[in-house]
Amino acid sequence: MKMRKSIYELVETTDALPFDVSLHSVNYVPSHWHNSVEIIFVLRGSLEVTVGHRQQTLSEGDVKLINSGHVHEVIGFHNNIIATFLIPDTFIKGNIRGVEQAYFECDSSTAGKELRPALDRIRQLLAEMVQMTYKRGEVYELEMRIRMLSVFSILMQRFRTEEPEGEGAIKEKYMDRMLRIINYIEEHYQEPIMLQEIAEQEFLSVPYLSKFFSEQIGLNFQSFVSGVRLKNAVDDMLNHIEMPISEIALRHGFPNSKSFYTAFKNRYHITPNEYRRQYNPVMDKASERISQGYFAFNRASALGIINQYLQRSQSGQELQVAGTKVMTQAIDLSKKGRQLRHTWKNLITIGKAKEGLHEDVQNQLSYLQQHCPFREVRFHGIFDDSMMVYREEEGRPYYNFRFIDQLFDFLLSIGLKPFIELGFMPSELAAEQGKSVFYIPSYVSGPSSMERWCELLDRFLRHCMNRYGREEVEGWKLEFWNEPELAVFWPGTVDEYNEFYLQSYRAVKRVSDRLKIGAPGRIISTETAAYFHNFITFCREHGCLPDFLPIHFYPHEDLLENDHRKLEHLYKLSDTSFRVVMEQFVSISPNPDILRDMLAQEKRMLRELGVSHLGLYLTEWNSTAYHRELTNDTLYKAAYITKNIAENLDSIEGFGYWVLSDNIEETPASEQLFHGGLGLMAQHGIPKAAMTAYELLAKLGDRLLAQGDSYIVTTGRGSYQVLSYNYCHFDDLYALGDNSFINATNRYNGFKGEKVVKLELDLQGIPPGKYRMVTYTVSREQGSSYDAWVRMGAPDDVTEEDVVYLTAASHPRKHIREVEIESGLSYISQLEPHTVELMVLTALL
Repeated sequence: MKMRKSIYELVETTDALPFDVSLHSVNYVPSHWHNSVEIIFVLRGSLEVTVGHRQQTLSEGDVKLINSGHVHEVIGFHNNIIATFLIPDTFIKGNIRGVEQAYFECDSSTAGKELRPALDRIRQLLAEMVQMTYKRGEVYELEMRIRMLSVFSILMQRFRTEEPEGEGAIKEKYMDRMLRIINYIEEHYQEPIMLQEIAEQEFLSVPYLSKFFSEQIGLNFQSFVSGVRLKNAVDDMLNHIEMPISEIALRHGFPNSKSFYTAFKNRYHITPNEYRRQYNPVMDKASERISQGYFAFNRASALGIINQYLQRSQSGQELQVAGTKVMTQAIDLSKKGRQLRHTWKNLITIGKAKEGLHEDVQNQLSYLQQHCPFREVRFHGIFDDSMMVYREEEGRPYYNFRFIDQLFDFLLSIGLKPFIELGFMPSELAAEQGKSVFYIPSYVSGPSSMERWCELLDRFLRHCMNRYGREEVEGWKLEFWNEPELAVFWPGTVDEYNEFYLQSYRAVKRVSDRLKIGAPGRIISTETAAYFHNFITFCREHGCLPDFLPIHFYPHEDLLENDHRKLEHLYKLSDTSFRVVMEQFVSISPNPDILRDMLAQEKRMLRELGVSHLGLYLTEWNSTAYHRELTNDTLYKAAYITKNIAENLDSIEGFGYWVLSDNIEETPASEQLFHGGLGLMAQHGIPKAAMTAYELLAKLGDRLLAQGDSYIVTTGRGSYQVLSYNYCHFDDLYALGDNSFINATNRYNGFKGEKVVKLELDLQGIPPGKYRMVTYTVSREQGSSYDAWVRMGAPDDVTEEDVVYLTAASHPRKHIREVEIESGLSYISQLEPHTVELMVLTALL
C-alpha cells in the first residue's frame, strides 16, 4: 500500500492479490480517505473512529466498514490491535455487478440481533484472510480472493442500504482541489497557516472555501490543521522520549504548549505526559518506532487472538489437498565420486557432565553407539557443583575428580572421547555467586581468584593425563565457555572475558602445548560476528589463537536479528526462570536453508579474518532452542536432520546436534512423555523419529556419487545407497510463533508446501547381476514413536510393555526384495511430507 500524504491513501496492489490485508496497533491517524472500501476488525483494545460527523467507539471483536471516499479519523487506545482490509474500487467494480452505487452500513457495534450470524461469518472470513496472509499456502491468492468475494456477497445481501444525506463521499470533481489544499497543509503545518493564503491560491473567497472544506472533510479548517499537527507531534513525542513536550509542541506548529495540551486531551482524554508514560514500554527497542500513526507490536500475539475466530474441525486438522511433486534424474553409479569423511559423526552432545552419570542417559549413549556410532561427546558443566570437583575449607582449595573419572571411564568404554566445555564456575570459586543459569544451577560468574581458576585447570588436566595417558588426553578438545556474548552466560565485560580466556589458554598450554583449546562457543549471527572479530584481534595481539572454532546455531529470528538484549534483559530479572526466557524464542526463521546459508556466511568471515585453517565445529545445533517445542517429537525432525546433514556433508569438522536425551536439567523435568523436548530420545529411552533418521544416515557409504534436491546417492561397503527425504518447512504463521493451532496429539498443522514427493531415479552404470534391495522408511505409519503413541491413545502414563511397544514402533519399516539388473535400475521413492527413506542395493554372489 502506498500512501500519498496522510489525507488520501491511494491503495496500490499487485495482480496476484488486488487488496491489502494488514495488522496494526494504531496510535492516531488523522482525517483521510481512500479510493477503496476499508474494513476494520478490532482484535484487542478499543478505538475511537469518526466518519464524517459521526463518532463512535469500537471494542474487541467489532467490525466496521468505511465506504470508499468517506473521510474518517482513527484514534487508538492502549494495547489495541486491529486488522485492516483495504479493497480498491477497481477490484469491487471488476468483480461485483451493480456495485457502483452501493453503500454499506456494516457496523457490529450498532447492528441488531438479526445480523449477528452474518457478522460472525464475516469475522471468520476476515480471520481466515489474516491467517492466510502469514501462512501463505500454494494457492494463497486464490483462497484470499474467494474469501473476500464471500465477504462482499454477505455485504450485498445483508448490509447494503441507501447512503444518508450529507454523508457522501468526496466528489470526484473536487478531488484535485482537495489534494492541493491538503498537500499545502502537510508542507506548511509547522508554520502559522491562514485560510486566506489557500483561498488566494485557489482563487476562491474565504467564506466559500471554509464551507467547501467543512462539507468535504467534515471538519472546519482549523480543526483539521490541528489534527495534522497533533499526529506529527505524537509521533515525535513517542520516538523522542527525552524531548520536552513544550519543545515538541512548538516544533509542530502549535503556538504554545497549552494549545497542544488542549488539542491532545480533546483527542485522547488524557494528558500528553500520561500518554507518554503509558506507551513508554513499547519504545524499549530503537527499531520499534512510531510511523504513520501505527505502533510496532508482536504479530504472534495478534495471530493468537485471530485463532479464536477460526472454526476448525474437532480433530484440529484442516482439509488438506496435497499435490504431488515429481522429480526425475539419471545418475551414473559407475563414477568414482568424492570421498566422504562424514564429519557429522564426529560429535554428539548431552546436557551436563553430571547427566552422563545417570543410568538412563548412559543407556541412551550405549544405544546411540550401537546404532549410529559417534566419535566424541560434548557437554556443559564439568566443574559444576554437582560434579563435586572443587571446594574450599578455611581458604584452602580441595579437588576431587572421582565423578569425572566415572564419567570419562564410561564414555571411553563405549568409544566416545570427551569434548569438554571448560565451564561453568564452581560456586565457591565464583566472584558473584548470585549469577547462575538453568533449573539445576550452573554458575556463570568469572572466578574470584584467577590464580585458583588456573590451578583448577592445571590439576584437572594433569589428573586426566595421569589416568588416561598424555596421548589420549591431547586428542580431546576443550571448548572454552558457552556463549559469552550473552549476558546470561557471561555477566562481565568483553575485556574481562578476553582476559579470562587468555589466562586459561596459558594455563592449558603450560600443561601441554599439544592440548587443543577452542574459542568460546558462540551463536552465529550478525552481532556475534562483531564479537568474534574483537576476540580474534585480541588473540593475535596476545599470542593465544584457539586451536579450533566452536559455533552454535538456532534459527530463531530473535537471535539472527541481533536481539540479544531481549534475552539479557529477561535474565537480569531475578524472578525469571530459564523456561520463561526460552519461551521468548518461539519464532523461527522462514528460510528453510538458514543453516546452510549461515555456515557459508561464517566460513566467508573466517577466510576474511585469515583463520579458515582452524577446524570449525558446530557444537550445538537444532531447529529450536525451546525445550517445549511440540514438533521436536514428530516426524518433521527426521526430515530436518536428514536435510541439513545431507546439504552440509563435510562442510565443517563436526555437527553436534543439541541434544541426545530429553533428560536434560536445564529446565524442570516434564511429566509428559512427548513434551517437545530437544532430545533425539524421549524418556524411558524411546527413540524419536529424529534418532531413527540418524540410524539411516549411519548406513551411507563413504563415497558421494550424486546429490540433488531431496536425495543423496553414495557407495561403500559393497553397496549403493540412496537416501531421500521430503522436508517441509514451517509456514509463515507458525514461524512467527503462533502455535495456537497445534496441541499434544495434533502437531502437523504448522507446515507449508506439503506435497507428496515422487522421486524417479534412473540408476545407470550398475554391473549386471542379482542384487538385494533393502528399503528403510521412516514415516508417520512406521518409524515415528510419537505417531505410534498418538495412535495408541496418547496415554499420560506408560507401562513397561508400552515402552517396549513404542521402542519397536520407532524402527523404520523394512522391505526386502531381490532384483535382477541387466542395464540399469529405475528406482522410485514416493514420500509423504516429512518422510525419510533409504534404499541399500547390494550385489549377491
